[in-house]
Amino acid sequence: MRLSKKGEYAIKALLELALNQKNGINTTLITNIAEQENIPQRYLEHILLSFKNSGMLISKRGVGGGYTLNKLPRNISLGDIIRVADGPLSPLSYRDPKDDEELEGISEGLRGIMKEVGNAMKKIVDNISLEDMVKRTLDLIEQKKNVPNYVI
Repeated sequence: MRLSKKGEYAIKALLELALNQKNGINTTLITNIAEQENIPQRYLEHILLSFKNSGMLISKRGVGGGYTLNKLPRNISLGDIIRVADGPLSPLSYRDPKDDEELEGISEGLRGIMKEVGNAMKKIVDNISLEDMVKRTLDLIEQKKNVPNYVI
């Protein structure tokens, strides 16, 4: 599996929204997300529109407007985010593992192995929630704060 730039930006944007929500900021401006995560704003607009259309985000126009999560972070998996951004998960570069024409030349053994790889990968990304990512991010930030500085 290879994560596209769109997928990377989507994960960063939703993580930013979840972190803001945890800090009591329910609605976040797209300009703030773009600036904070160093994502081109025009590109981010297209990405977030996909998530709005999927029902994962809601947007509000006007004063106090912006984007907010439409689900609790614990109910959004890393796999959900990747699928909305990049489409179905696949361990190889072919699009649909059920399409025998694209698998021509690959042995049955390899096909079975790659199916196992795909299933394991899906299990991992589907078991990591946005809430887990928020916790890990906050833990890393806290660890960096507590690193002793021995520079004199």
